[in-house]
Amino acid sequence: MTKRLPAPAPVPAPPLPAVGSPSMAAVAAHQVRGPLSSVRLRLELLQDALTDAAHTAARREVSGVLHEVDRLSHVLEQVLAWGTVDRGGDTPVETVDVLSVAASRVDAWSALASDRGVRLRMDGTAVTGRHVRGSLEQVLDVLLDNALHVTPGGGSVLVAVHTAASEARVEVRDQGPGMTNEEISHACEPFWRGSSGRDRKGTGLGLTIAAGLLAASGGRLELGRSLVGGLRAVAVLPRAE
Repeated sequence: MTKRLPAPAPVPAPPLPAVGSPSMAAVAAHQVRGPLSSVRLRLELLQDALTDAAHTAARREVSGVLHEVDRLSHVLEQVLAWGTVDRGGDTPVETVDVLSVAASRVDAWSALASDRGVRLRMDGTAVTGRHVRGSLEQVLDVLLDNALHVTPGGGSVLVAVHTAASEARVEVRDQGPGMTNEEISHACEPFWRGSSGRDRKGTGLGLTIAAGLLAASGGRLELGRSLVGGLRAVAVLPRAE
């Protein structure tokens, strides 16, 4: 007699994470990792095919795109790490050269700033902070993206690194319309958009993720109005002992 295997039994589905929660963002990041890996593979194959001397410039461009793909992959890992926040996970932190990271992100965004006719300036002092690996880079990308979007041509964006007591602070100050106190109170809510952001593409999660990553690092995000107009966004991290 042929032994019959038991029929497959249904398994209970876990509840979906709440919309806007860190876990939901982590789910989305997990879904993007596969396609991004496929993009990386295609770029590597293209790079290998560009062997002629005439393709030197093209290889350089592909190499630059691959570098950004690597950074985006790291960003996804940070979103996944952020997803552990509402599950009570312990996210490891490490020391970071705050001034060096700020300088690297200013350099990365300088081409876009120049294209938009915005002067991107930097000032500050050397300080070592503590953060979840890669968090400061991602937070500054969010703040610089927002600042360059709202600052009109001919204006400027200032990135300033300084210390206060036991904190390392990176301030991004733009010359856009700024936010009202009411808007600031809602700015870090998932999917919320201020009046200056309703005409642009995006998810409305940038400041939410930035605030969550800073909190996971033992820091915080501060938002305030500038006396001369525009928004002051400050990434605050604990200083390394």
